Amino acid sequence: MAASAEVEINGQIDPLLTAAFHDNPGPVIAELREKDPVHLIPGLGIWVVTRYDDVRRLFTDPNVDNDQRLYENYVPRPEGSALRWISDNSLFAVGPEQHARQRRLVSAAFTPRAVARMEGQVRAVIEQYAEKLRGRKGVVDLVAEFTGPIPNTVISRITGIPAKGADELRFRELAQAVISGISPFLSDEDRKKADDAILEMTDHVRQMAIERRKNPREDLVSDLVLAHDEADTMTNDEIVLMVTALVSAGSETTSIGGTTALRALLDNPDQLERLRQDRSLLPNAVDELLRYDFGTAGLPRYAIRDFELRGKQIKKGQLILLSFFGAHHDPEVFPNPDQLDVGRDTSAMTIFGHGPHYCLGANLARQEMRCMIEAALDFLPPGARVLTDQIERTQIAMFSRIDTLPVDFGN
Repeated sequence: MAASAEVEINGQIDPLLTAAFHDNPGPVIAELREKDPVHLIPGLGIWVVTRYDDVRRLFTDPNVDNDQRLYENYVPRPEGSALRWISDNSLFAVGPEQHARQRRLVSAAFTPRAVARMEGQVRAVIEQYAEKLRGRKGVVDLVAEFTGPIPNTVISRITGIPAKGADELRFRELAQAVISGISPFLSDEDRKKADDAILEMTDHVRQMAIERRKNPREDLVSDLVLAHDEADTMTNDEIVLMVTALVSAGSETTSIGGTTALRALLDNPDQLERLRQDRSLLPNAVDELLRYDFGTAGLPRYAIRDFELRGKQIKKGQLILLSFFGAHHDPEVFPNPDQLDVGRDTSAMTIFGHGPHYCLGANLARQEMRCMIEAALDFLPPGARVLTDQIERTQIAMFSRIDTLPVDFGN
């Protein structure tokens, strides 16, 4: 859907569904945060929460859960399909004890040696794309040539797919299909394609896990096979689910994060230059860039019972979106929130969640974004500028994703 399209629900245009919101979400979110911080989109039955304290609370509130099967409009995947198996057995679908157990085992796989190896693999992938951009002239689409392909390539590399081979390319294609399969807006035909791709990927990863139990290597699947908590280890199915979750949760989000970060730096050349002069600011800059802009999407939660929030009656089964943009631009927590400051105290930032569902891939995502930004500092020439009027987006209701980021590198 084009960014200029507006969506009417029962004859009304909600402020979150307007073209003006996607062009500049700040004023709309700020007004909602002040006047209607728990906002119901009429006709959709979706609540949008925009104040920091409420967003943080709902990460661990016992009235909500992140299992999408609890959604009142959830359509179960076909019985026997790969999508159904994943939705019924994912980390979000299991009980608290099993969830905690799997998190402990996954954490055990991220040894200092494994983390150091992954950083080397991340840097090698980013260099593969960055080297083609050094010395470039004219207009370059940074999504197509940099932030788009990197995340899937990184995941394929760290899981153990042969580097620069046909298997890696196929893995990237399958990863994109896995991501598309999560969308609730798929046609039956597209859902069938996604299910076939997910079945191929899960079978491939399962065979890898079986083989790595016999011959472990220096890759993430081997780390997961070898991880143990006393006498407990992960099953092959659990490893398949974990790799699938890493693909579905890590690819798209890291691509969006890298894209919005580079756009923000190019739009704030003083902060870009500050990073060029002091690269020790990079780790903090990653969190500040994610705080400043991570697109318009929110984190979904589903009400497991009727409850009240700021005087609003939320019903069992309703979808609640926790607005990162709203929370991270709340002036009660972040002074001058609309100003990008790569030296800002970002300790209150909640982009990776809070509590028992804190993102397992947070460190990998931060590492990947830090390396992308560091590489961009070397290939972006002074004076490079975003051609804002040529940016293309995909827009579905209140969700918007940058599909192209054309940047003029000069002549």
